[in-house]
Amino acid sequence: MTLTLTAALLGLLIAGTLILLIRFGHLHGTQAAWWLTVAVAALALGLYPQVVDRVGRALGVAYPPMLLLVLAVFAILVKMLLGDIELARKERRLRRLTQKLAMLEYELREAGEHAASAGTRERAGPGARRAGGG
Repeated sequence: MTLTLTAALLGLLIAGTLILLIRFGHLHGTQAAWWLTVAVAALALGLYPQVVDRVGRALGVAYPPMLLLVLAVFAILVKMLLGDIELARKERRLRRLTQKLAMLEYELREAGEHAASAGTRERAGPGARRAGGG
């Protein structure tokens, strides 16, 4: 099996796996777009590996396949940064929702205690007045 065919099959395998993950709801939104881009790039570079050589030579890279490695590392770093940004955003939202839930639980508890004390006074109210007034 040639390198070109192997890389193309890997690109198709990645794309197929991603489609299944999206279909079953395990991958959403921007993550799906990111990984589909990776799959398309793997498929394209598998079918046309000479593109890396041409671009590398045009940029003056001594060993063109190294350009692909550098770009892959850069893409991984960008993905990690975007993941950290998303994680921080979700943590902030979770913290705010937790605080809001705590405040609502407190208000509900206070309202329940107020209603309970008001109900106790109403039941004891009329009889207590007559007993105390007589």
